[in-house]
Amino acid sequence: MRSVRFLAGSFLALFLVGVIVALPGAALPYWRERYGTEEGASLYFAALLLGLLLGVRLGQQERRHPLLPLALGLVGLAFLGLPFAPSYAWMALLAFLLGLGEGVMNVHGNSLVGELYPERRVELLNRVNVAFGLGAVLTPLALGSLPYAAFLALAGLLAFVTSALVLGAPPAEKPKERPRGALWPFLLAVGLYTGLEGALATWNRVWLEALGHATALGGLLLTLYWLFLALGRLLLAGRVAKDPLRALRGLLLGVMGLLLLNFLPQTALLFPLAGFLLGPLFSTLFALVQARFGHRALGGLMYAGAAGSTLIPGLFALLPDRGIPLGLFALSLALYLLLRGAEREVVRA
Repeated sequence: MRSVRFLAGSFLALFLVGVIVALPGAALPYWRERYGTEEGASLYFAALLLGLLLGVRLGQQERRHPLLPLALGLVGLAFLGLPFAPSYAWMALLAFLLGLGEGVMNVHGNSLVGELYPERRVELLNRVNVAFGLGAVLTPLALGSLPYAAFLALAGLLAFVTSALVLGAPPAEKPKERPRGALWPFLLAVGLYTGLEGALATWNRVWLEALGHATALGGLLLTLYWLFLALGRLLLAGRVAKDPLRALRGLLLGVMGLLLLNFLPQTALLFPLAGFLLGPLFSTLFALVQARFGHRALGGLMYAGAAGSTLIPGLFALLPDRGIPLGLFALSLALYLLLRGAEREVVRA
């Protein structure tokens, strides 16, 4: 019964991580109206990043109680406080709390599932991570139909409920034996994955517009991309769990095929399908690193993901429009080759 409670808590914690990630984009029109500008939102993002880095560092500790319930409580307070922030400077303080909670929730929300069900680690981590996609997809939809303050109040209440669910969560397990093999191929793979995921979500819409497609169509396809990402985690989890690295390489071959079609105006509209194939990558790599190297290595994994998700899409800003599809294909090819190297490393070890 306790396992089911902790599993539900992990699911909801990852759902709230999706809400935190999607909130700025969904709430930006409200912020612009309330504060008269959107430039000050840079303070929000800077504070969110600082909190996230500290949260990941805290999440590396084996102790979960009271760290995880406390992190969720702070997220609940931040959600409740955001509607009343009189300026971006005050919002930045609350963003720091959101980032702090996000870091702890992301590490422990995932690792707790892997420890509760070690024999089904890859499959269940992919299924539970559907919650992140649901949070990211539902946030803009909910803000389109609910008042800003009402939505954040509901999110805050959910954070408090989730905090109660994970009370007494057991500490993270320590590896029973010394890890074998090198960690760096997995860290690089996660960095490249988050970079590819973020660049595809951010810049492929620009490429579609360069091909002559309407802006509104690009927005619709982007929503489908995030939806397919969640479906990929849900529907491909069982297949990937049988032979994880080989399965991921097979999925990346499909991604590369779709990104080759991305060069042509009509077939470029198929890019959301790449989200379906990319869906299981992060959770599967997380599960492999947790099983092989232990809980403390997960902090490095999260740092690699944060670096990839920010630096690589940032570099795409320097590319001309015609360089976007080529850059996306190059990223997918590099990730494929890196996973081949990781598979050889696992066999040698």
